[in-house]
Amino acid sequence: MDDARHLLEEFARSGFNLPLDFLWIIGMAGWAEVAIACGDPQYAEPIFDRLAPWADQLPYIDLSTEGPVSLYLGGLSAVLGRHVEADAYFARSADFCERFQATCFAAETSLWWGRMLAERNSPGDAERARQLFSRAHAEALAHGYGGIEHNAAEALRHL
Repeated sequence: MDDARHLLEEFARSGFNLPLDFLWIIGMAGWAEVAIACGDPQYAEPIFDRLAPWADQLPYIDLSTEGPVSLYLGGLSAVLGRHVEADAYFARSADFCERFQATCFAAETSLWWGRMLAERNSPGDAERARQLFSRAHAEALAHGYGGIEHNAAEALRHL
């Protein structure tokens, strides 16, 4: 995490700017994932602002893809403590994944959404988080997404 935070600091010094080319959205999605993992709002906000206009896009190049931008916006919103907004973005991501049968990103959406709900801890959130973690775990197990399977199992144990 220290290395990731150091890289985010360097990215912040650049003004969170990446070249505006065909790799921009892939790069910003990657930086969003780092900011989400670090959980620091000072990095989440500017990345969120840059990605927000692309909420319904899927970053990809050739055979490589990131999750729907709405997934990252949900994660960034959660870091920013904007849980209602995060909930809406995660719902958009889940809908996108269902329409395009993107099972890996559907499992990741369920995992991140569940984490947000567990953190928010409003009435009913724990049960909904348990359902989402269980869904993420089952999808990951069925399709061989080892990292998501492990993280979902851990999340269930700590809920």
